[in-house]
Amino acid sequence: MTLRVALALAVVVAGADGFLLWARGLATPVGPERAAGSYLAAAAPAGDLPGPRPPAGAYRYRTTGYERIDRYGVERRYPAETVRVVTWRGGCRWRETVPVFTQHVETYDFCATGADAEDFAYATRLTYFLVPGVQRFACAPTGRRLLTGARPGASRSWRCVQGASASVNTTVFVGRETVPTPAGPVPTRHLRLLTALSGQSEGGAVRDLWLDPDGLVVKEERQVGLRVRSGFVGLLTYEERASFVLSGRP
Repeated sequence: MTLRVALALAVVVAGADGFLLWARGLATPVGPERAAGSYLAAAAPAGDLPGPRPPAGAYRYRTTGYERIDRYGVERRYPAETVRVVTWRGGCRWRETVPVFTQHVETYDFCATGADAEDFAYATRLTYFLVPGVQRFACAPTGRRLLTGARPGASRSWRCVQGASASVNTTVFVGRETVPTPAGPVPTRHLRLLTALSGQSEGGAVRDLWLDPDGLVVKEERQVGLRVRSGFVGLLTYEERASFVLSGRP
C-alpha cells in the first residue's frame, strides 16, 4: 500500500467516524401540535362506535427514561413530555402512534369490537446515524388489549410475525389499580405484556400498562433489551428504560 493510498484510507475512516459521532445523538422531540398534524389522518365518524377505544386525539404524557446502543456512546434521554395519538383507521380499526422522537416512532393497531379490543399489528421505526430501521409485525392470534372479564393472574398468549422475525407475547392481567395523575386519580386495569423477539432483533421487553376502561394508556413502565442486526453498523445492543404518565387529554 502506497503512502498516498494509506493517507486517503485514513481520511475516509476518519470521515466515517466523524459522521457517526455527529449523527449519533440526533433526536427531535415531537410536540402535541406536530403529532396531531402528522398522525390524525382521518376524523372519526359522528355517533357511537362499537368496542372500547379512547376518543381520537393527541394525549400528553409526563415522561422519564432513555434509550441507548453500544456504539459511539449513543444515549438519547427522553423529553419531559411525549405524545400518543389515537386515530380512526376505518371500520373497527384504530391506531395508537407514539412518536417519542421523529427518530423513534411506534404504532399499535387494534380493532375495537364487542367487550374488548384486538391488537392485530404493531410497528417500531428507529433511526440511528440517519439510517431508519423498521419492523412491522402482524399478529395471529391477536392480543386482547384489556383482557375484559379476566381474573387477576389470567393471561393470554399471542404471536406476531414479520418475515423470518417473530414476536411471542403474553399479556397478564395483574389487577385493578387506581393511578394518580396530574388531573386526579384514574381507575385502571393493570396489565403486564411480556415479549420475546427472534430474527432481526433478539431479546425481550416487559411493558407494564395501566389502562382506563376505554383502553387508553394512563401509565406505562417499560424495560427493553435487544441485540439488533444492522446492515450499516453491524450487530448492536439496544436498551430502553422509560415511564409515561398521562398529563393531558385532547
